[in-house]
Amino acid sequence: MQSRYPKEGFENGLSAGPYSVFQGFSELFEDFEPWLARMTNARVHGHLFAKDRVEFAENQKLLAGGLTDSAALRDHRPHSFLNNLIWNTRGERQCFQFGPKDNQEISWHVTKDVNAQISVISGAWAIPLFKENRNFAEIRDEAALLQKIENDYIVAIRSVYSKARIRIWTMAEFIEAPSEPLQTIIDEIGHRDSHRLTELPRMVDLTGFGQFLQNLKNQGMHPYLMGDFPVEIGGAPAKPAPRKPYLVR
Repeated sequence: MQSRYPKEGFENGLSAGPYSVFQGFSELFEDFEPWLARMTNARVHGHLFAKDRVEFAENQKLLAGGLTDSAALRDHRPHSFLNNLIWNTRGERQCFQFGPKDNQEISWHVTKDVNAQISVISGAWAIPLFKENRNFAEIRDEAALLQKIENDYIVAIRSVYSKARIRIWTMAEFIEAPSEPLQTIIDEIGHRDSHRLTELPRMVDLTGFGQFLQNLKNQGMHPYLMGDFPVEIGGAPAKPAPRKPYLVR
Protein backbone atom coordinates (compact mmCIF):
# COMPACT_ATOMS: atom_id res chain seq x y z
CA MET A 1 0.00 0.00 0.00
CA GLN A 2 1.03 3.61 -0.53
CA SER A 3 1.64 4.22 3.19
CA ARG A 4 4.57 1.79 3.09
CA TYR A 5 6.47 4.12 0.76
CA PRO A 6 5.58 7.73 1.63
CA LYS A 7 7.49 10.62 0.17
CA GLU A 8 10.93 10.80 1.74
CA GLY A 9 11.00 13.28 4.61
CA PHE A 10 7.24 13.08 5.19
CA GLU A 11 7.19 9.68 6.86
CA ASN A 12 6.69 9.26 10.61
CA GLY A 13 9.54 6.81 10.88
CA LEU A 14 10.86 4.65 8.06
CA SER A 15 9.24 1.51 9.47
CA ALA A 16 5.92 0.45 10.97
CA GLY A 17 7.11 0.05 14.57
CA PRO A 18 10.03 -0.04 17.00
CA TYR A 19 12.79 -2.63 16.61
CA SER A 20 16.27 -3.24 18.01
CA VAL A 21 19.61 -3.72 16.27
CA PHE A 22 22.54 -5.31 18.12
CA GLN A 23 26.14 -5.18 16.98
CA GLY A 24 28.80 -7.26 18.74
CA PHE A 25 26.49 -8.98 21.25
CA SER A 26 26.23 -12.39 19.58
CA GLU A 27 30.03 -12.37 19.21
CA LEU A 28 30.67 -11.55 22.88
CA PHE A 29 27.99 -13.82 24.38
CA GLU A 30 27.47 -17.49 23.57
CA ASP A 31 23.70 -17.49 24.10
CA PHE A 32 22.69 -13.89 23.60
CA GLU A 33 19.76 -14.49 21.24
CA PRO A 34 17.85 -17.08 23.32
CA TRP A 35 18.66 -15.12 26.50
CA LEU A 36 17.24 -11.88 25.09
CA ALA A 37 14.15 -13.70 23.84
CA ARG A 38 13.52 -15.07 27.37
CA MET A 39 14.07 -11.71 29.00
CA THR A 40 11.83 -9.66 26.69
CA ASN A 41 9.43 -12.03 24.87
CA ALA A 42 10.62 -10.35 21.66
CA ARG A 43 11.50 -12.25 18.50
CA VAL A 44 15.27 -12.27 18.34
CA HIS A 45 16.86 -13.04 14.98
CA GLY A 46 20.46 -13.70 14.09
CA HIS A 47 22.19 -11.73 11.33
CA LEU A 48 19.28 -10.87 9.03
CA PHE A 49 21.71 -9.33 6.54
CA ALA A 50 24.40 -12.02 6.56
CA LYS A 51 25.87 -12.50 3.11
CA ASP A 52 24.98 -16.18 2.71
CA ARG A 53 21.41 -16.27 4.09
CA VAL A 54 18.83 -14.52 6.25
CA GLU A 55 19.22 -15.83 9.82
CA PHE A 56 15.63 -15.79 11.04
CA ALA A 57 14.88 -16.65 14.67
CA GLU A 58 14.80 -20.38 15.45
CA ASN A 59 16.41 -21.05 12.06
CA GLN A 60 13.12 -20.52 10.22
CA LYS A 61 13.23 -20.49 6.44
CA LEU A 62 9.95 -18.62 5.95
CA LEU A 63 8.50 -15.75 7.98
CA ALA A 64 5.23 -13.83 8.10
CA GLY A 65 4.22 -12.32 4.79
CA GLY A 66 6.16 -14.82 2.71
CA LEU A 67 9.62 -13.48 3.55
CA THR A 68 12.21 -16.18 2.82
CA ASP A 69 15.76 -16.72 4.01
CA SER A 70 17.11 -16.15 0.49
CA ALA A 71 19.97 -13.63 0.53
CA ALA A 72 19.50 -12.97 -3.18
CA LEU A 73 15.85 -11.94 -2.78
CA ARG A 74 16.66 -9.84 0.29
CA ASP A 75 19.53 -8.04 -1.42
CA HIS A 76 17.36 -7.02 -4.36
CA ARG A 77 15.88 -4.33 -2.07
CA PRO A 78 17.27 -4.61 1.48
CA HIS A 79 15.34 -1.55 2.73
CA SER A 80 12.04 -3.04 1.57
CA PHE A 81 12.93 -6.36 3.15
CA LEU A 82 13.37 -4.74 6.56
CA ASN A 83 10.25 -2.57 6.20
CA ASN A 84 8.19 -5.61 5.21
CA LEU A 85 9.54 -7.60 8.15
CA ILE A 86 8.52 -4.91 10.64
CA TRP A 87 5.15 -4.39 8.91
CA ASN A 88 4.31 -8.10 8.74
CA THR A 89 5.07 -8.64 12.44
CA ARG A 90 3.30 -5.60 13.88
CA GLY A 91 2.63 -6.01 17.58
CA GLU A 92 5.74 -8.13 18.14
CA ARG A 93 9.11 -6.54 18.87
CA GLN A 94 11.78 -7.58 16.35
CA CYS A 95 15.47 -7.71 17.27
CA PHE A 96 18.34 -8.69 15.02
CA GLN A 97 22.13 -8.83 14.92
CA PHE A 98 24.21 -6.68 12.60
CA GLY A 99 27.93 -6.44 11.97
CA PRO A 100 30.68 -5.43 9.57
CA LYS A 101 30.48 -8.78 7.75
CA ASP A 102 26.82 -8.15 6.84
CA ASN A 103 25.35 -6.33 3.85
CA GLN A 104 25.99 -2.68 4.77
CA GLU A 105 23.43 -1.25 2.37
CA ILE A 106 20.89 -1.17 5.21
CA SER A 107 23.07 0.85 7.62
CA TRP A 108 21.97 4.38 6.64
CA HIS A 109 18.31 3.33 6.42
CA VAL A 110 18.39 2.07 10.01
CA THR A 111 20.38 5.09 11.18
CA LYS A 112 17.70 7.53 9.91
CA ASP A 113 14.77 5.55 11.34
CA VAL A 114 13.28 6.94 14.57
CA ASN A 115 11.89 3.49 15.32
CA ALA A 116 15.35 1.91 15.49
CA GLN A 117 17.17 1.22 18.74
CA ILE A 118 20.85 0.56 17.98
CA SER A 119 23.25 -0.94 20.53
CA VAL A 120 26.90 -1.40 19.55
CA ILE A 121 29.83 -3.11 21.27
CA SER A 122 32.61 -1.82 19.07
CA GLY A 123 35.47 -4.16 18.27
CA ALA A 124 33.62 -7.39 19.17
CA TRP A 125 33.91 -8.54 15.54
CA ALA A 126 37.51 -9.47 16.40
CA ILE A 127 36.44 -12.34 18.69
CA PRO A 128 35.66 -14.81 15.86
CA LEU A 129 39.00 -13.90 14.23
CA PHE A 130 40.74 -14.53 17.55
CA LYS A 131 39.32 -18.06 17.64
CA GLU A 132 40.23 -18.90 14.05
CA ASN A 133 43.28 -21.01 13.28
CA ARG A 134 44.68 -19.69 10.00
CA ASN A 135 47.49 -17.59 8.60
CA PHE A 136 47.90 -14.54 10.83
CA ALA A 137 48.65 -12.25 7.90
CA GLU A 138 45.20 -13.09 6.48
CA ILE A 139 43.60 -12.46 9.87
CA ARG A 140 45.36 -9.10 10.12
CA ASP A 141 44.14 -8.02 6.68
CA GLU A 142 40.56 -9.06 7.46
CA ALA A 143 40.69 -7.31 10.85
CA ALA A 144 41.78 -4.08 9.19
CA LEU A 145 38.91 -4.31 6.70
CA LEU A 146 36.27 -5.10 9.35
CA GLN A 147 37.51 -2.27 11.57
CA LYS A 148 37.20 0.20 8.67
CA ILE A 149 33.63 -0.97 7.93
CA GLU A 150 32.57 -0.72 11.57
CA ASN A 151 34.21 2.68 11.97
CA ASP A 152 32.28 3.97 8.94
CA TYR A 153 29.07 2.63 10.50
CA ILE A 154 29.77 4.34 13.84
CA VAL A 155 30.49 7.61 12.04
CA ALA A 156 27.11 7.28 10.29
CA ILE A 157 25.06 6.61 13.42
CA ARG A 158 26.78 9.50 15.20
CA SER A 159 26.10 11.92 12.33
CA VAL A 160 23.60 14.78 12.36
CA TYR A 161 21.32 12.71 10.10
CA SER A 162 20.86 9.99 12.69
CA LYS A 163 17.40 9.70 14.26
CA ALA A 164 17.72 6.30 15.90
CA ARG A 165 18.24 5.77 19.63
CA ILE A 166 21.90 4.83 19.91
CA ARG A 167 24.19 3.38 22.55
CA ILE A 168 27.84 2.59 21.86
CA TRP A 169 30.35 0.90 24.16
CA THR A 170 33.87 -0.18 23.40
CA MET A 171 34.45 -3.83 24.14
CA ALA A 172 36.80 -2.94 26.99
CA GLU A 173 34.14 -0.72 28.59
CA PHE A 174 31.39 -3.28 28.22
CA ILE A 175 33.12 -6.28 29.79
CA GLU A 176 34.02 -4.27 32.91
CA ALA A 177 30.35 -4.14 33.97
CA PRO A 178 28.07 -5.90 31.46
CA SER A 179 25.01 -6.05 33.72
CA GLU A 180 24.36 -2.29 33.63
CA PRO A 181 24.13 -1.86 29.83
CA LEU A 182 22.18 -5.14 29.51
CA GLN A 183 19.69 -3.89 32.12
CA THR A 184 19.30 -0.63 30.20
CA ILE A 185 18.64 -2.49 26.97
CA ILE A 186 16.06 -4.79 28.57
CA ASP A 187 14.26 -1.85 30.20
CA GLU A 188 14.04 0.04 26.92
CA ILE A 189 12.71 -2.91 24.96
CA GLY A 190 10.15 -3.61 27.65
CA HIS A 191 10.90 -6.13 30.37
CA ARG A 192 8.18 -8.49 31.57
CA ASP A 193 8.50 -7.11 35.09
CA SER A 194 10.33 -4.38 36.94
CA HIS A 195 12.91 -6.58 38.71
CA ARG A 196 16.61 -6.29 38.22
CA LEU A 197 18.33 -8.87 36.03
CA THR A 198 19.25 -12.04 37.89
CA GLU A 199 20.52 -13.94 34.84
CA LEU A 200 23.13 -12.79 32.35
CA PRO A 201 24.13 -14.39 29.05
CA ARG A 202 27.33 -16.45 29.03
CA MET A 203 30.35 -14.45 27.92
CA VAL A 204 32.85 -16.20 25.65
CA ASP A 205 36.26 -17.14 27.04
CA LEU A 206 38.54 -14.18 26.34
CA THR A 207 41.72 -15.73 27.70
CA GLY A 208 44.49 -14.64 25.34
CA PHE A 209 42.40 -12.04 23.53
CA GLY A 210 44.53 -9.15 24.80
CA GLN A 211 47.63 -10.85 23.46
CA PHE A 212 45.84 -11.37 20.13
CA LEU A 213 45.27 -7.61 19.89
CA GLN A 214 48.91 -7.01 20.77
CA ASN A 215 49.92 -9.35 17.96
CA LEU A 216 47.82 -7.32 15.55
CA LYS A 217 49.65 -4.20 16.69
CA ASN A 218 52.99 -5.93 16.23
CA GLN A 219 51.95 -6.78 12.66
CA GLY A 220 51.20 -3.13 11.87
CA MET A 221 47.42 -3.03 12.43
CA HIS A 222 46.09 -0.77 15.21
CA PRO A 223 42.88 -2.26 16.74
CA TYR A 224 41.53 0.93 18.32
CA LEU A 225 37.78 0.20 18.35
CA MET A 226 38.10 -2.24 21.27
CA GLY A 227 39.19 0.48 23.66
CA ASP A 228 41.99 0.14 26.19
CA PHE A 229 42.07 -3.65 26.34
CA PRO A 230 44.52 -5.22 28.83
CA VAL A 231 46.90 -7.84 27.45
CA GLU A 232 46.22 -10.25 30.31
CA ILE A 233 42.40 -10.23 30.13
CA GLY A 234 41.03 -13.57 31.20
CA GLY A 235 44.36 -14.72 32.61
CA ALA A 236 45.59 -14.92 36.16
CA PRO A 237 45.33 -11.66 38.06
CA ALA A 238 48.51 -9.70 38.34
CA LYS A 239 50.29 -9.96 41.67
CA PRO A 240 50.26 -6.72 43.63
CA ALA A 241 53.59 -4.94 43.93
CA PRO A 242 55.22 -5.48 47.34
CA ARG A 243 54.75 -2.60 49.72
CA LYS A 244 57.83 -0.68 50.76
CA PRO A 245 58.68 -0.87 54.46
CA TYR A 246 58.38 2.33 56.41
CA LEU A 247 58.97 3.57 59.96
CA VAL A 248 56.43 5.27 62.18
CA ARG A 249 58.11 7.90 64.28
